[in-house]
Amino acid sequence: MKEFEKQYPYWRDEKLKNATTNIDDCFVEIKNPQKITKNERGKIIELCKNNNFVLIQILKQNDYAQNILSINKQLGLIENDRHLYIGNDNLANISVSKNKTQNEFIPYTDKKLNWHTDGYYNDCAHRVRSFTLFCNNPAKIGGKNHWLDIEILYILLREKSPDIIKYLSLIDAMTIPAHIKDNEILRAESTNAIFLIDKKTSSLYMRYTQRKKNIIFNPLSIESINELDEVLSINSPYHFSFKMESGQGIITNNVIHTRDSFENDVNNPRSMLRGRYFARI
Repeated sequence: MKEFEKQYPYWRDEKLKNATTNIDDCFVEIKNPQKITKNERGKIIELCKNNNFVLIQILKQNDYAQNILSINKQLGLIENDRHLYIGNDNLANISVSKNKTQNEFIPYTDKKLNWHTDGYYNDCAHRVRSFTLFCNNPAKIGGKNHWLDIEILYILLREKSPDIIKYLSLIDAMTIPAHIKDNEILRAESTNAIFLIDKKTSSLYMRYTQRKKNIIFNPLSIESINELDEVLSINSPYHFSFKMESGQGIITNNVIHTRDSFENDVNNPRSMLRGRYFARI
């Protein structure tokens, strides 16, 4: 983190200079998911470099899950996080579940999702550095996604006060208790900073959930967390909102994100296919 501190002014200026604020400029159309063109791939990489996300429109659809996996693979997203409820195709179907155990988790309900980064509860060896989320079928009403590049968020907080970042970077800023069911540990306790430098990629990384229930925060970090939540709640030029339609999706270096509550069409419910990966784009 010390080296990053030295480079921060230059990194900040370069980041803000290249960041896109117009969502229309963040779309890439994919004509053939089985063979992305050089230009399509180049634009995806450039947008992810500047904004840590890109929106995708798949023009040709047949086997939708295979199209998504093919796109991900061509971008180097292969080694995936095998979390609960992942399917045989290594994608999770994010939809309202009738399974009582599964719908204990908010993503599998029609409720609002609080701001979070994916895999915030994972250990360092299984750090989620990217995820893809594609719309198979949208909700009848609601279900819009909102997100913010974590590098921009870092800048917004640091420009308010360097002390905010100091306390969010404490190595025990946030602890996620172990997930235990029927006396079996399904996931071990996870403690780490909220903002840190990921040594494997030498990039800024964030692990956070706005959910406060069963989360343990370092008392020294509480005031900074309140500042973090306040920045997330504003509508800056860098906050993005979009309701995906069928064939559309987002590919991202794990931006912090949230989702509105929604109402389903009974005969055609909302369905999103998500993949989580250990590599960055």
